[in-house]
Amino acid sequence: MYSLLPLLSLVVPFFIGILHLFTYPFWFLESFFKKIAKIALLFGTSLTLLLVLSMVPSILAGEALEVPQLSLCADLTNIAGIVGVALIFFLTSIYNVKAEKGGRLKPSMYNFFLLLFLCCMLGLLLSCDLFGIYIFVELTVGVSVILVAHNPSKLSTEAAFKYLIITAISALFVLLGTLIVFILTGNSNLSAITNNSAVQTRLIENPRFLMLAVACFIIGLGADIGLVPFHGWLPDVFPGSTIIINGFFCAEPIALILALYKLVDPFYRIYPSNVIIALMICMGLVSMVFGALLAYPQKNFYRMLAYCSIDEFGHIVFALGLLTSMSFAAGQYYLVNSALMKTGMILSLGSVFFNTKTWNMDSLGGLFRKMNKTALSYIICALSLTGVPPLSGFYAKWLLYNAAYEFLLPLGGIFVAVLALILLVCVSMISFIFLLRSFHRIFMGQSTENLKNVNEVHLTMWLPTIVLAATAILLGLQPNILLSLIGTA
Repeated sequence: MYSLLPLLSLVVPFFIGILHLFTYPFWFLESFFKKIAKIALLFGTSLTLLLVLSMVPSILAGEALEVPQLSLCADLTNIAGIVGVALIFFLTSIYNVKAEKGGRLKPSMYNFFLLLFLCCMLGLLLSCDLFGIYIFVELTVGVSVILVAHNPSKLSTEAAFKYLIITAISALFVLLGTLIVFILTGNSNLSAITNNSAVQTRLIENPRFLMLAVACFIIGLGADIGLVPFHGWLPDVFPGSTIIINGFFCAEPIALILALYKLVDPFYRIYPSNVIIALMICMGLVSMVFGALLAYPQKNFYRMLAYCSIDEFGHIVFALGLLTSMSFAAGQYYLVNSALMKTGMILSLGSVFFNTKTWNMDSLGGLFRKMNKTALSYIICALSLTGVPPLSGFYAKWLLYNAAYEFLLPLGGIFVAVLALILLVCVSMISFIFLLRSFHRIFMGQSTENLKNVNEVHLTMWLPTIVLAATAILLGLQPNILLSLIGTA
């Protein structure tokens, strides 16, 4: 069904961002804008969320909302991710009201890049064109580099530079894959490629080039996501960014991982090679094991969450890499839930850093009595992330385990299927241990002398984390709320 809503969800944040940018050259407007900048950002993200939510009733009724001229489409394969991105931006914008203390970017530029960041991620989710996806990928990571550098510290500059180098190289792989497919098919629209038998024949007749294109997509987007072995930038970016930017970054994996799936799945359907599945599964397994093991010994809670993120990305890519209808539902549910829970955890730890000015867990302790709302939010989101019932992460893990078991049972028998489940459970147990230990180190025990005057953060900082913790409970008790937004690929 033709609808302007997908286009409006891109135009509105971009246009509001441009309006912010117009105040930049004029000193008298800039001084006025400083007073309303945070409310203006909240207005932009609120309006975008309302536009996104207005698409949900039609999509639940079975409609696909399309803008064919621009190859934009919103349906049950991407609406959960779109809602997740918009919700994270809205909640983090509330957090931003009191948490943002300025940086290298002036308020007008800061708001512009954040709203452009939101526009790019929504565009990445909505676009069905290879060149459109490529452009939105590069814009997304390009704006990410700028936002990392917003933090006025030497660490942010080093992290942004490393991020820039890795993503610049990854861009070449994504572009190469896009060009290979376009040269082979003469078309860049994914729907046109998958629905045209003549185009499919040309791809099947060139399997080596097709496999090269898929490999380029996996390598290029794998580096942008932060999968092993392309993860080197991620543990530096989390400590190097501001506490607010880290919250906004939680939405980025939703767009990038679903873009990776969008680029791999159609070509697997045309040429169902086990090599494609093997690449996705192996990258996922290595990332989850590496991330969990490296997160365990960390003292810096941001680096711990960075490696924890690599572990979570591994689970999601493993699930989506099975390339079945069940695994798509499991992977997308896991992805959206993981992003929401990590947002709650990162904003909670951001509040800790905001009050204590340290991210060293050995220097913390006894904050539960002083920051009980923040502590409660953190532990609920952390327990959900590790799959503790009755929280939302339990259902996400259950779907993942079922998808893995159903996929592996006919291939390797019950022994291989059960062995894989044991591995997944063991990795989850490692995550459970280091996250529970981090809660104890930060919020329990005795408070040190320098933390005696610490109090709970402002309402606008703890409210978003409480909302995300409540979401973990709600989706744990009623998982169909999220599952109804997820269709089959």
